[in-house]
Amino acid sequence: MKKIIFLVTLLVLFTGCSIKNISKYDINDVIEEALSNNIDVTNVNFSGYKYYLPRGIKIIDKKDYNSKLLSNGNYYYLYVDVISYYYKNILDYKVKSDIYFSKKISYDGKEGYIEIEKISEEEYFLKIMYNYAKIEAYVDIDLLNSAISDSIKILSSVTYNDTVLATIIGENTLNYQEEQFSLFDSKREDGTFLDYIEEYDVYTDEDDELIDEDILDSES
Repeated sequence: MKKIIFLVTLLVLFTGCSIKNISKYDINDVIEEALSNNIDVTNVNFSGYKYYLPRGIKIIDKKDYNSKLLSNGNYYYLYVDVISYYYKNILDYKVKSDIYFSKKISYDGKEGYIEIEKISEEEYFLKIMYNYAKIEAYVDIDLLNSAISDSIKILSSVTYNDTVLATIIGENTLNYQEEQFSLFDSKREDGTFLDYIEEYDVYTDEDDELIDEDILDSES
């Protein structure tokens, strides 16, 4: 019994240290660690896809294949591009030299990219596209690495239901092609879900109650 308590104490201690010091890690190390996590569980299930949402992050709004997430006071905007997945579009990303950080990422057959733009000394704009899904967020410098880690974990965990998507997209291909946001064109000026939210959405504390925890398993 004493050995069990000792091991649990060590686990809590080292986990706490890991979380506390992640802001000091090199960005490339954070990316590599997150990609190699091999998350094979999901706790969010929607029509045609599902994914894992790390503890401390919650859904506060959802529209079609767009979701608004909240973590540590920061909003993450998740878009799942089922069209690109359905047609297996190929990523053609070129690293940018004119922004704070730009890198193409690939792991276990999944590809994507990560971009970080420096808005100010304390604020950064994070954009990660991976596994046919994308997350965008404005984060403070001290939360940047944890945002990168959580975002990659979410994106890498996205699992698609080919049977359901074939039914949904196969019958509405033209409509989906006209309405989709293309993740494979990385230019922000073309418009993204984040731009839509910034223009039309006003967040209030009441939004915390919009998405009930039951939504995690309400759709299939």
